Amino acid sequence: MSLLSFWKKYERDTVSQRILEHLERTPDRLYARLHVGDTIHSISYRRLAEGAAPYAAACMAANLSKGDRVVVLHEQGPDLLFALFGAMFAGAVPTILPPPSPRQEPAHFWRGHREVMDRVRAELLFTTKKLKSELDSFPTERAISVITPDDLTSTDKLPASDAHSQDIAFLQHSSGTTGTKKGVMISHAALLHQVDAYARSLSLNENDHIVSWLPLYHDMGLIACCLLPVLSGVPVTMVSPFEWTMRPTILFDIIERTGATLVWQPNFAFQHLINCVRPEEHWDLSSVRAFIDCSERCRPETLDQFASKFGPMGVKKNVLQTCYAMAETVFAVTQSELGSAPRSETIDAKALIDEGVARPTLDTHAATKSVLSCGTAIDDLTVLIMDNEGNRLPDRRIGEICVSGPCLARGYDRQPEKSNLVFREGWYHTRDLGYLSNGELFVTGRIDDLLILNGRNHYAHDLEFALRDTSGIIPGRVIAFSEYRKDFGSDVLIVLAETRETDAAALKKIKKNIRDRMLDETSLVPASIHLLPPMWLIKSTSGKISREATGEKYRSAALEEELL
Repeated sequence: MSLLSFWKKYERDTVSQRILEHLERTPDRLYARLHVGDTIHSISYRRLAEGAAPYAAACMAANLSKGDRVVVLHEQGPDLLFALFGAMFAGAVPTILPPPSPRQEPAHFWRGHREVMDRVRAELLFTTKKLKSELDSFPTERAISVITPDDLTSTDKLPASDAHSQDIAFLQHSSGTTGTKKGVMISHAALLHQVDAYARSLSLNENDHIVSWLPLYHDMGLIACCLLPVLSGVPVTMVSPFEWTMRPTILFDIIERTGATLVWQPNFAFQHLINCVRPEEHWDLSSVRAFIDCSERCRPETLDQFASKFGPMGVKKNVLQTCYAMAETVFAVTQSELGSAPRSETIDAKALIDEGVARPTLDTHAATKSVLSCGTAIDDLTVLIMDNEGNRLPDRRIGEICVSGPCLARGYDRQPEKSNLVFREGWYHTRDLGYLSNGELFVTGRIDDLLILNGRNHYAHDLEFALRDTSGIIPGRVIAFSEYRKDFGSDVLIVLAETRETDAAALKKIKKNIRDRMLDETSLVPASIHLLPPMWLIKSTSGKISREATGEKYRSAALEEELL
């Protein structure tokens, strides 16, 4: 599709218009079923409009102008959806921020949220009565009106929206793995193109049913499991991410009960389900036509284990799919072909590191690396691999993954310097590393996670993955990074890992296990290994290790007394 025909197609199309069309045609059609504790809330298009109307009225009563920013801060539940869509119906620009975690120190939580609210110049905050009282102790620099459900005025009338397709529909705040959260500006046209193009890639149809435990403040949850369903007329069943964390198999309960067909989750969640399901447990998962691995690097080992463990429950290997996605492109860039298992390649690890080439190998004596295809680009998106000078690289050459197309974001809200670094000449420079082969994308790492040790390149996540089964380490709670040491005259490898052990002999054995495993799998010897208590490492809101924040914590003056 040319850009001209694209703009013509979407020039008058907006989120609110699409929802109103569904409301007019099928008002009682199920949009979402929300599990909140022991209560299940069923929301039809009619109920969505009725619930959103008081929030839209609150925006109008606050004299918000079109495009004014509104922050939505609710636990996963009906009011989160009503506030999000109510703001959109009023022509405001909402952004969902994560609610506090029970383990999170309130001052740290509000400091980060205050920074975001001040930077985007939020005029209104939709939140709970409890969080409103907390905010009083941590005021923002700018005055902001705070509205709770108790403050809403009863109404069922939606305002007549004057939003245009090129207006910003919402801000998607990044998870903040490499620094301060950035508000990705998504227009109505970009969102609707993504939804339509991705629906075609999935062969989405009226018989589909999505199940999700994903938070809506992350792009995978918001787009694939909230906006895609409401705009496409496909129902979704949602459960709180906190409930999933407490009992991950609730996902399988819901799949079996609803006959769900589509599930998105990151690679760590697949591994977590593999680890936590007991041999005697069983569910019928045969209704699912795609479990889609997304949000972090997809690992062939994980999907092989998932297929092996849950094959007897109806999960065929060709049901396990992959997707490459990010907020800066609304969501999906590539998607594997549904119905066929994604292609896996075994490539020469030495050629990858030393030459920047993905060379397939059958040599059983060589060091190898398994990589999994993320599929091909969705309609109207172009994916290229570029070198440091912005030159296009041929197939199988490793470089930066760059994306162009009509669903690219406008940049980062009120952060032009950061926008200009990655949005250049119509291309989004992802800072992810990978290669193309016959149109299929393979992701190998991230520029920010590339470590140079002993004169060779290493991906931090590969080093961390090598330690995945190390006895004594809390699964997923390990980070590898480098720092310069004068006595070595170069960068050295540092490993931080969380453990529940406190006995000195046990800690010594865990360190030896880490050192031996790292040497066996990577030929590297860590210069320092530090064992830390649970929850010491800092994770982003999407569950990924925040390297920058953890590195700063490690380097802080007070750290030496905390290391074991």
